[in-house]
Amino acid sequence: MFVGRKKELKYLEDNYKKQGNQLIVLYGHKGVGKTALMSRFVQGKPAAYYDAKPLGAEEQLFMWNQEMDYGLSTEELSYDAIFQKMYDEGMTVLEEEAVRLQTIKEPSQLEEMRQMKRILMIDEFQYIVKFSEKFMMDLLRFIKEQDHRCMVVLCSSSISFVENGLVPQIGTLAMGISSFFKVQPLSFVDCVHFFEEFTTEECMKTYNILGGYPAYWDQFTTQMSIEGNIEHMILYSDVFLREEGERVVAAELREVNVYCTILYCLSHGMNKLNELHLHTGYSRAKISVYLKNLMERELVEKVFSFDNASSANAKKGIYRIVGSYLDFYYRFLFGRTSKLNILGPKKFYEQYISKDLPAFYERQFQKICREYMEILNLQKTLPIRAVLIGEWIGKEGTIDLVLQDEDGTNILCFCRWQEEHFTMEAYEKCLNTAASAKLNADYIYLFSKGKFDPKLKSLAESMDNLALVDINAL
Repeated sequence: MFVGRKKELKYLEDNYKKQGNQLIVLYGHKGVGKTALMSRFVQGKPAAYYDAKPLGAEEQLFMWNQEMDYGLSTEELSYDAIFQKMYDEGMTVLEEEAVRLQTIKEPSQLEEMRQMKRILMIDEFQYIVKFSEKFMMDLLRFIKEQDHRCMVVLCSSSISFVENGLVPQIGTLAMGISSFFKVQPLSFVDCVHFFEEFTTEECMKTYNILGGYPAYWDQFTTQMSIEGNIEHMILYSDVFLREEGERVVAAELREVNVYCTILYCLSHGMNKLNELHLHTGYSRAKISVYLKNLMERELVEKVFSFDNASSANAKKGIYRIVGSYLDFYYRFLFGRTSKLNILGPKKFYEQYISKDLPAFYERQFQKICREYMEILNLQKTLPIRAVLIGEWIGKEGTIDLVLQDEDGTNILCFCRWQEEHFTMEAYEKCLNTAASAKLNADYIYLFSKGKFDPKLKSLAESMDNLALVDINAL
């Protein structure tokens, strides 16, 4: 099921309609939906596709020719010949489809179709560029030829290569790239549309576990409860998600054991450099290098407390796993596979996952609340027009979201998943945290999975600057 991506489709359509030829680099994490996006975009257009393999230059050409049935002899085999085959293939496929569906009634319609710009898609192109100096040179020359009207889209799941390695690899040839476009994970709103048969709470739990990756969403089914999905779609030995956490790391990084150790520590709350050092025994310098590599691949982020807040009671910066499922994997599965194999999915879930899930959900719930506030800010329905959005991470408390306008007026947000009731006592703790942060609580938004204490409701009714938001509003 395809949901969302209006902005991305518009970007591709706008580029397709431009005069001349384009070379676009489209990139994002594996599973984020790049291929599905391109499949939707090319509907009704002449397009050809190749998924590159991790091979040397000569082997890549051989595989490309063989897999796509181009029929080129060894003497004919070259990038120019391959590109021409792709160029011709796109129109051939579209014409055959038009004949099959009987959509062409007049010869002029056929001629009009033949004038359409061709789309050449090469997926995981980093496998070619890394091992071939000629690829980009020949591709740019092909694009510039007068006879070709085309839009070439080079896709990659390697964020680090595209952002840090591509330009050094190809040098001045990078000037021939028309644009770069990064495909981001889908939003919680998209998740709700994807799982139409789930309740709001079930959608939240799903999003808290899987994040915004449609490839992961495809693994869950609305025919089961969330608990059933975890057991059958994550914990069973032969399912896609069972080993996904380690696959993500192993795909681009060597010394997987070190990276897995760091991710395991982060998922269990050891998120400061010194805590990682004390637990692992690795030197701080070594850990810093590995964290840098993880951050370049957007698997880990460093979070600082809100800019204008007091530094006296704030943590100076913590490291955190970016992807929800990666966090879930290292929090609950990694290091426990022996127990899982012995106990089986159901007993393992009951013993090692069930009781700790609410705390995990609360860590991820903040992302949904942030999305909600960002949407309201864009719609200009908040009491301020926020220009800064962050969080305050204190030594004894946290403000989950801080929104501030140009005049320094604040909205402080506190997100709670675990408690059945958001009580007056909990609200007072929030005020104490704000005081500790030395942030003015000009407006306060309280988010809760559970209900709000009647006293708190009465207080909110009498105050213009206190808002209570339950999951149905989200």
